[in-house]
Amino acid sequence: MPKGLEGRVAIVTGSSRGLGEAIAVRLAADGAAVVVSGRNEADGQRVVEAIHAVGGRAEWQRADVASASDCEALIQGAVDRLGRLDILVNNAAALGYYPLAEITTEQWDEVFAANVRGAFLLTRRAMEHMRRQGRGGSVVNIGTTHVRCPGVDRLSYGCSKAALLAMTKAFARAGARDQIRVNWITVGWVATPREIEHQTELQGDGAKYLAERGPLAPMGRLETPAEIAAGVAYLVSDEAAHVTACELNLSGGGLI
Repeated sequence: MPKGLEGRVAIVTGSSRGLGEAIAVRLAADGAAVVVSGRNEADGQRVVEAIHAVGGRAEWQRADVASASDCEALIQGAVDRLGRLDILVNNAAALGYYPLAEITTEQWDEVFAANVRGAFLLTRRAMEHMRRQGRGGSVVNIGTTHVRCPGVDRLSYGCSKAALLAMTKAFARAGARDQIRVNWITVGWVATPREIEHQTELQGDGAKYLAERGPLAPMGRLETPAEIAAGVAYLVSDEAAHVTACELNLSGGGLI
């Protein structure tokens, strides 16, 4: 059976582990050539090798999405090496776990640089290439329930993601005539390595804490990275050819 994304090139930011890794692996399994990107080269190369091991195509390119020059280099590098760009997944994010009374201006700006400015620069540049190619394209922004109910210890994160949601709608309008679709996935609670690390700092044993919290979730468990990756795979596929400005809620009832 043909793979639905054969001949397409995808960039997944923050894909050296966690959600981004699962998304990169899924898109490669569906036939795309994937640029794995993040700040940790060892982890990124591990993901690339795992994709190669099952016959997929992948390359590593280091990029910090808070850096404007890295954003430009990431898009141009993918086009130069792989010849085109069809899919961009803005997954990389700064979580910004800062108490409301203590967050500094610098910390606030760091979160917005990664979560808003980086996604803006990447999307705008990616869409330029997609327009020139004349075959449309797809952008998926990874969101959160915190845009509707931001916690006071994640205010910068929630506010930055709310800006990203607004930007999703604006870019969707801008790209519609060129068949460039821009969509959003609402993610709830996933036991990613970074979330386990964070909960370990707070609770002492993050994996145990998340395992205990799972049964208390609306659907009786936390989401899995593979479920989020499946949502991305749908949104970038031809089956979603008329889907844009969508808020795909994969929070398992975390946001209703």
